[in-house]
Amino acid sequence: MPTVTPPFLCLYPAQQHALAAGVATDIDIPAGGARAVEVTLKNSGSTNAITALTVTTIPLVTPGAARSVSDGIPLAAGAALTTSITDEPCVTLRMTVTSTSGTTATVEAVGL
Repeated sequence: MPTVTPPFLCLYPAQQHALAAGVATDIDIPAGGARAVEVTLKNSGSTNAITALTVTTIPLVTPGAARSVSDGIPLAAGAALTTSITDEPCVTLRMTVTSTSGTTATVEAVGL
């Protein structure tokens, strides 16, 4: 029997993003109107932590209020954090990620 893949509105394959030391970096994820999105943020660097994370949904053009994520932060090198956004249809999901000392973050997302 063939495997059936649901028609995801948001499918953001794992991508790496360099985080400069002390600079808040926006990572925009095209959500395609999805009402529920699950995002995994992995600190793929080898030593430094991710020290701050906010998540903002953008329904059309104007961003909503940024929400600070504190559970799981700081995110140590090699660790991952999954965040779920539900009942908030949006065209873009913006993650603002900061590392005091600089690191690399890998982000992937899926949503319906």
